[in-house]
Amino acid sequence: MKKNFLILIALLCSTVGQAKFLKAVLYLADGTQKTGLAKLVDDDDSKVTFKANEDSDTEKIPSKELTKIVYTGESGGIFTMEYLYLTSANIFSGKFSNSKKKHWFEIVYVKEFKIGKIFDKGDARRNTFRSPSSSYFFGKKETDHLVFGYNTMGNVVKSYGTDATMKKMAKQEFADCTKISKAIEKETFELDKVLNQITSIFDKNKCK
Repeated sequence: MKKNFLILIALLCSTVGQAKFLKAVLYLADGTQKTGLAKLVDDDDSKVTFKANEDSDTEKIPSKELTKIVYTGESGGIFTMEYLYLTSANIFSGKFSNSKKKHWFEIVYVKEFKIGKIFDKGDARRNTFRSPSSSYFFGKKETDHLVFGYNTMGNVVKSYGTDATMKKMAKQEFADCTKISKAIEKETFELDKVLNQITSIFDKNKCK
């Protein structure tokens, strides 16, 4: 998992300002596939830039026509992006909110359950400064949405949404799987270890 994470970070760094094409297999909502080259998508991209080969014309495929993209990096590393809805929670009120549009998630774990990540490059402008961060979401393997778990927030707010939010969202998402919701409720999450903690819970507890 750590290796795949480092591969993706390297790809993100190498494609900033260059928007390189990577080998990719696009999975369409109608069950068909397109194999060729595609640019790496950001979470809110409404279209995917694709071409069948180096000499082909470029086409823009609406994200809504796709379910996932499997990329192969220059070093041979493979990672998957899925187009899913997200459920978040207001940090102050705790109220849940379901997105009206889908987002592209990097899938960092998938078995009976899955974990998706959205990377925010941040903003270095003085009046709108925002540190780079990653938000992690989780849910069932076959779901069309993931619920918010926690946000790393760089080194700015180390404890943001790590423990209470994770437990609150788990009660909603795994209401029909008490093994998971109870295991998450009992755990004391630490920001630097939380990804390993939640994957360990998913590995040890089955609901089928």
